[in-house]
Amino acid sequence: MFDTVGVVLPSALPSSVASPSLQELAERIRPAVLARQSVVPVLESLAFLFPDGGLVRGSVVAVGGIGATSLALQLVAGASRAGSWVAVVGLSDLAPVAVLEAGIDAARVVFIDPGHSGRQADVVAALIGAVDVVVLDARLPMRATETRRLASRLRERGSILLSLSPEMERPSSWSADLSLTVAEGRWAGPECGHGHLQLRRVQIEVGGRGRANRPVQHEVLLPALSGHVVRIESDTDDATVLSFAQR
Repeated sequence: MFDTVGVVLPSALPSSVASPSLQELAERIRPAVLARQSVVPVLESLAFLFPDGGLVRGSVVAVGGIGATSLALQLVAGASRAGSWVAVVGLSDLAPVAVLEAGIDAARVVFIDPGHSGRQADVVAALIGAVDVVVLDARLPMRATETRRLASRLRERGSILLSLSPEMERPSSWSADLSLTVAEGRWAGPECGHGHLQLRRVQIEVGGRGRANRPVQHEVLLPALSGHVVRIESDTDDATVLSFAQR
């Protein structure tokens, strides 16, 4: 069924298996996933973005805006380190090294490119219930009926879907339980802006349904000098802040 879908295997799978179908891949990794805790952990430094302190099973989280890809990778790093499988669907422009630098376990991530098969909804449906977290390129076209069906499947099976809209002002058209929109980026560097830019200050607006129905904004460093996300508690900063122009 998925002959036209490209699958990149994680390093944990036998190298002798050249090109399994998506369904076969799902069956192989199924025993290692979907522990029954209701909230999948995120890195401690990111827990403040979530009303429940982490990724709630069965939910859709939409991430969009400037630096959205970096944020999404950081969000799933905690789940990966805790033993969860992560599947990345689409995002053909995402460098694997960026995934590793975010701290995601290379042995527990798979990359799947639906290409021009037109079966992206089928791909996501096969992954739901087989992996804990699906990171989906929101630029892949899907009908509203498909996204509603997949959202219902998420609630039934307990997986989490991160709908990623790189560089867009607003997250995807999915009906999200939680939306994280990154905006107002400003780069900072030493010596009045001369030399290498070292960190970026951004605003993250958090909204959604239920406990997230009242939008709140947080200022963070994305990235900080450590390469990760750091919450800014005060506005005191010795670095020079430069205007950031979106490309």
